[in-house]
Amino acid sequence: LAQRLVRKICAECRESYRPDPAVLALLSGRPALVGSHSGAHLQRGRGCASCRQTGYRGRMGIYELFLVTDEVRHALARTDSLTDYRRIAEEQGMVTLKQDGWRKVQAGITTVEEVLRVAGE
Repeated sequence: LAQRLVRKICAECRESYRPDPAVLALLSGRPALVGSHSGAHLQRGRGCASCRQTGYRGRMGIYELFLVTDEVRHALARTDSLTDYRRIAEEQGMVTLKQDGWRKVQAGITTVEEVLRVAGE
């Protein structure tokens, strides 16, 4: 289990905007997906007295959980590569920190920049 705290967008000064496709590519990890999200409207905070001009107010978690089943245990015994571990985990349904963060960005809870800040580029 991995968890990180991300700042939530301030409800008082929330506004819609069209994100930079290059930033979306960093979050998705797949430049091919940029075109499909380039017309997306996301949320961000403008900054107000309520949030002390930060655009954020409060925090919430993003999570990554890797369940080690018998099938995963056998697959992991066959490899020493961290890349293979991640691939196996994702094939078994693991949701990464970035993926969970992206879900929260799409729901208008946090920003792309905030997820990249805490989950890494």
